[in-house]
Amino acid sequence: MPRLSRPVAGLLAALLLAASGACSTKTDTPTAATSGLLKTDVGVTADTITLGVLTDRTGPFKAASLGIEQGRTLFWTAQGKICDRKVEFLTKDHKYTTTGASTAYAEVKDKVLALDELLGTPVISALQKDIDTDQMPTMAASFGSDLLTSRNIMIVGATYDIEMINAIGYLMKNGTLAKGDKIGHIYHEGPYGSNALSGSKAAADKAGLVLVEQKIKPADADLTAQVTALKAAGVKAVLLTTSPAQAGNAVQVSEAAGFAVPFVGSNPTFSPALLAGPAKAALEKRFLVVASVAPFASTQPGPTKVRDAFKTAYPKDPKSGFITYGYAQQAVLAQTLQAACKKGDLTRAGLLAAFHGLGKVETDGLLPTLDYGKTGAIPTRQTRILKPDATVEGGLAQVQDLAADDFAIEYQK
Repeated sequence: MPRLSRPVAGLLAALLLAASGACSTKTDTPTAATSGLLKTDVGVTADTITLGVLTDRTGPFKAASLGIEQGRTLFWTAQGKICDRKVEFLTKDHKYTTTGASTAYAEVKDKVLALDELLGTPVISALQKDIDTDQMPTMAASFGSDLLTSRNIMIVGATYDIEMINAIGYLMKNGTLAKGDKIGHIYHEGPYGSNALSGSKAAADKAGLVLVEQKIKPADADLTAQVTALKAAGVKAVLLTTSPAQAGNAVQVSEAAGFAVPFVGSNPTFSPALLAGPAKAALEKRFLVVASVAPFASTQPGPTKVRDAFKTAYPKDPKSGFITYGYAQQAVLAQTLQAACKKGDLTRAGLLAAFHGLGKVETDGLLPTLDYGKTGAIPTRQTRILKPDATVEGGLAQVQDLAADDFAIEYQK
């Protein structure tokens, strides 16, 4: 974990959210080394809890990975020990490839209590059998609802299918779309895109819309063919489930072609770096993002505290909503570790039992209320509508506060 200066650490001490209260750190806390009252197995010693981070340091979602890491660092610098143990991270770059992820997982699986971060829906899906075999508690840096079939995988936020349902609901309510209209969806092949597509299909069917699909590969750089096809089809709006670079390209191509329709992206489609490039004007004009995570500039108490600490710790670094997301993930994880500690069981099985016993979780405005009362259920169905704005810290301004479309509430995959 990156080291911070003493003044920064002092500021961060004030950051702890009420939801993240730690286990007792008194010297008489039972530990495996002193009393044998705390059950442990992998990744836990008398003074350290080791967690794995398998992320994308060099691939299409490297900006998201950096923001999540910074949020994690801010949280644990403020939190300090939990269950009388420091928390350390074993980090590997999987490059957003399934082969890279398999290699990285093999390197850490016998050394960590849990995966604090496993980034990427395709990556997680590829590793799911191993995760289930090893009963590895896994905090997914993903919002794929298909992953919820595994009780070992934890999702923090609204899922991709719910995002698309709420996006279509928003476009219907503001008059952009009407029954009988066509709507396009450009999406990644594989689990990330297919999960979002399941939501857009269900919502389009419910609303009487015609969905026009365009599937792409994660490495595709030029989406001119897809945008041209959607323009020819006469769609009134376009959904995007892509990388940020692809989203920027699609909106820029559309603007150049005179294809004046709104684009709405899944939450990973935006990076503030896009607003420093040639797509800036087009993005600010006709792109929206749907997400449950509060934007970096949110005035809610949790995001405000995180933002202030970030600006002190990383004054020259890019700001993004992934920082608030990374912090929120750790707030949920800390509650899970605390619950497992109180029950005297810091094994993998004990951690999973603690997670599934959390019930409702609050994160001081970083996310909507999360409900883990039912194993396998989507933890929240509320999302925000955000708009790129280069004058706003983090690059996203809020257009609509947390809300769930009526169909999102009743939807069952």
